[in-house]
Amino acid sequence: MKALSGVAVRAIAAAVPTDVARTQDYEYLNPEERLRFQKATGIASRHIVRDGQCASDLCIAAAEQTFEYLDWSRESVGALVLITQTGDQPVPATAIVIQQKLGLPQNCVAFDVNLGCSSYPYGLAIVGSMMQSLGINRALLLIGDVSSRVCAKHDKSSWPLFGDAGSATALELDEHATPIHLDLMSDGSGKDAIIIPGGGLASKRPPPLQGTVQMEASADGILRRPDNLILRGADIFSFAISKVPLSIRRVVDAGGTTPDDIDLLVLHQANKMINDTIAKKLGFTPDKVPTSIEHYGNTSSASIPVTLCTNASLFREARTIAVSGFGVGLSWGSAVLQVPANSILTCVESDAIY
Repeated sequence: MKALSGVAVRAIAAAVPTDVARTQDYEYLNPEERLRFQKATGIASRHIVRDGQCASDLCIAAAEQTFEYLDWSRESVGALVLITQTGDQPVPATAIVIQQKLGLPQNCVAFDVNLGCSSYPYGLAIVGSMMQSLGINRALLLIGDVSSRVCAKHDKSSWPLFGDAGSATALELDEHATPIHLDLMSDGSGKDAIIIPGGGLASKRPPPLQGTVQMEASADGILRRPDNLILRGADIFSFAISKVPLSIRRVVDAGGTTPDDIDLLVLHQANKMINDTIAKKLGFTPDKVPTSIEHYGNTSSASIPVTLCTNASLFREARTIAVSGFGVGLSWGSAVLQVPANSILTCVESDAIY
């Protein structure tokens, strides 16, 4: 894939809710199951939105951080793209609501993209190429999900995995910027590995016009509403360890670099076992693979920026990083990019509702 040239990362911020859900307190796992779960996934706790708090609120909190750090005029922002699978409402696009709440100008292009775990490399490609082609000097890439809203609390295969988070990446045209190399892939034949089977307006299983939505037993025997998420962990594990290392190798090779030239490998925080396997296949030692999963869980689309911001102290100097997101779709993507010194802001907690 052709490299994205002339687009620079200026700042990356992330925000999580203040409320914490701990694995040790999850009543649907017995003590032995909790130990096995935490060993396999690496998850000790997650941050969960409170009533009324949405993905937009977390993304706005992160965006406000970037404005404070960069001292950008809001009038100078020409595009705002939100990547989420848990928008605030079906209509209108949540990005347009955020545009107004952030006080951005009316000539700011704003729209949503429905994408999950691969959002970060895809988002860089979407926003960066739009900036190039339309001459948009400054843009915000917002990525966030409140996955807790779509998981049944008694579902041991999904509820204890997912945390909520939002993020903001500030991008600017810069002819001197180091090219961003990208590798983007998708395979819809694996769509059932992570799916919400019902609830969409054009769904094969639309919500009832009247009455309550009943729970039904899925193939795994777990009772769920049709608008609850179903996760087939074994399918995701096999997919991730087979496809993701190849993608990362391709994108590293595309830039004429080797793994030794990569300062840090930042992976989507699917679970510890998956990420340890990917890193080992690629020859990256643990000290070069920062994580956030222990205290934030799988934050879905936002997990790469959350991991960066959780490890902000590693970015006191400029870094060359490889990032890779993979999951729902199936969709996966990788990127190699330069991150300027001090441009990664510390992850914040926020209970604000804007």
